[in-house]
Amino acid sequence: MKNNDFNGNHDCNSDCNCILEQSPSKIILFGEHAVVDGYPAISMAIDLKTHGTIKKLESKKIKVNLEDLNEEIEINIETEEEIRNFLSLDINTIDKNVKYVVCAIKNTLNYLNENTNPDVNINDLIVPFELTLHSETPVSCGLGSSASAVLTTIKLVSKLLGSELLVRLLPSEDFTSLSNLEMAEIAYSVEKEIQGRASITDTYTVSMGGILEITNNEYDPNNLNNKFVEFIKTCNFLIVYVEERSRKTAELVQEVGNNSKKDEIFSKIGEIILKLKTCNDKVEFGNLMVQNHNLLKELNISTEKIDQVIELGSKYGLGAKLTGAGGGGCAIILLDDDSLHKKELIDNLKKISVKGIFECKMYLES
Repeated sequence: MKNNDFNGNHDCNSDCNCILEQSPSKIILFGEHAVVDGYPAISMAIDLKTHGTIKKLESKKIKVNLEDLNEEIEINIETEEEIRNFLSLDINTIDKNVKYVVCAIKNTLNYLNENTNPDVNINDLIVPFELTLHSETPVSCGLGSSASAVLTTIKLVSKLLGSELLVRLLPSEDFTSLSNLEMAEIAYSVEKEIQGRASITDTYTVSMGGILEITNNEYDPNNLNNKFVEFIKTCNFLIVYVEERSRKTAELVQEVGNNSKKDEIFSKIGEIILKLKTCNDKVEFGNLMVQNHNLLKELNISTEKIDQVIELGSKYGLGAKLTGAGGGGCAIILLDDDSLHKKELIDNLKKISVKGIFECKMYLES
């Protein structure tokens, strides 16, 4: 069930200087793990969002408040030396819970600094602010919560500096908002800086919106035809947070990489994706989901409880599969149009004590 009680929204209601932004989360519909070896994956932005607010402060600080994690951090930017130290910050010195957001602030400021009129002084570019985030999705379960938080941060910081500072400094020029592609590149730089090696899948999916095909860590907007995209828009899904993950993504990727059958399985997943791209029937779509899941089971990344959810999703919906790295986490179920089936499905999911149930559709950036 979604939790939309975001204190930041209430703060903004009485503050005309407060800016609100939001970003989607994501699922991998097909192709997880295979994408690591250069095979295609189909990812989709979903309308479970990270919400954020930002407002200028009088004190010479940057404040970050992550409501879901009950984490706060303050960064002093009173002097030019403190500003430059922040812009060159070793992100590994920051606590892991706030690391992604702090790195997103740093990388956005550096990007704007490098792409702003060279006559603008660094002290004028950076203004003190308070940034608050809240997510509708649980963290660390394969739904791209980190990428969503990073993108929301990039939107907020760039919008604050653009609306409150750059236009004032350069009245003869129009500040051009960052494009979705620019924000995707900044978001990817954050994940790469923190993780060392990163896929574009999460950051590009939440930044571009809609449904994407990722191959060899590259994104081509022309890979999916409009008829298929329009078909996906008509689909309704349940995201089921089944259980906490028992293994880290890196461990699962290594285990799959050592599986002697991986090339054969990845090739079959690739064939499923080829069929998917011409699919316009929900029953067929559901069957392809189950086929993909069964191949992931052969890679030993599913769990007994996830398999229970897949069985329920196939019985009361049109099909289901795990989404993400596996070892726990989430499953996705394609719903039919019968509201009674959905009620029976949700009732049975609750009986096996899943951690969360979220109804969603594809999210499109406006």
